Amino acid sequence: MDDTEPQQGRWDPVDARMARFSGLVGEVDDPLTWGLDLEEETVTGHDDEHDPTCERFLRAYRTFAGESLEVETLRAAADADVVEDVVRAAASGALAAPLHADIAAPVEADGEGVARPASDFADDYQDYRSAMRAIVAEVDQVPLEEARYAVDGAAARCARVTVRDVTAVYVPTGERALVITGPADLVDRVDVVTRPIRPQMQDDGPGSRR
Repeated sequence: MDDTEPQQGRWDPVDARMARFSGLVGEVDDPLTWGLDLEEETVTGHDDEHDPTCERFLRAYRTFAGESLEVETLRAAADADVVEDVVRAAASGALAAPLHADIAAPVEADGEGVARPASDFADDYQDYRSAMRAIVAEVDQVPLEEARYAVDGAAARCARVTVRDVTAVYVPTGERALVITGPADLVDRVDVVTRPIRPQMQDDGPGSRR
């Protein structure tokens, strides 16, 4: 069976957005070698005919130590004048990830067992926005690097930025491109490859994950 076609029972019903990514997408080759567990695979963003980089196929991994590494496949390569924006946005997003869990105000039970907000949501949201602005400003101050990054075992030209030991890398791969984001030392060590899109996460339990 053609690996580009979802198999019955693995993706059912077939997601039309996923089908648009038929072809090669990025992944970490043998993630367990690097202490990675595949945590999520999904299509993120939205379909924008004027900006095809908005829609991406995401494979998110997590190390045994709780660090996150993501490999995103852009449905189409970014225009040269927006590559820097793509890289910086990825770095900002990775640095801001710990803030996302704090957006929703936590709840705690009162003396009568009724859940009450532990903090004010509006204040928390304003704090979040302030923190996000600070992160974006910090990322914008770091020079963009032009280097090479190995995909499918061959070094390719890339654009990258590293802030607080978090690296985001943009690598063109044919008509598409990959954005790899995570801890700097891990991003530089893992083997990233492109393969026909297929589901890797199964419903049979952890043992079925690659």
